[in-house]
Amino acid sequence: MFTPIRFLLLTGSVSLWSATILAGAQNAGSPVDVVGTVVDAACYMMHPGAAKGANHDECGQACALAGVPLGVAGEVGKQLYLSDTAGTKLLLPHLHQRVRVSGYAVKRSQPLALEIPVGDGNKMSVRVDGGYLALTVARVEVVK
Repeated sequence: MFTPIRFLLLTGSVSLWSATILAGAQNAGSPVDVVGTVVDAACYMMHPGAAKGANHDECGQACALAGVPLGVAGEVGKQLYLSDTAGTKLLLPHLHQRVRVSGYAVKRSQPLALEIPVGDGNKMSVRVDGGYLALTVARVEVVK
């Protein structure tokens, strides 16, 4: 999936994930219909099992509100689709729910760092070097 992923605990000022990382995905790429679970992307990459459960709601919401993107852990192919800022707002009410998302996916090959605020003046960074799928969300529906 995403290998290698490096985890770094950094000190310094809190910096938020930038929407410009996924810029250009808007209405570009291939149309997709993804069925999967809405997850906090950074935590999902660190500990997938724990990040999918309802016991992770508070952390996932805090990360999303701090600028960390939500994603959809797709059931087919076990791929993680990272949403842009607008998509994260659409996905947030469905955190940890099984959904069908319609939109556009673009394969990105440049490295990506997701930064998570940790306490006062600290952050944790998850780096993806192997490429990722940027998702522009057009529609979200809950599926059973």
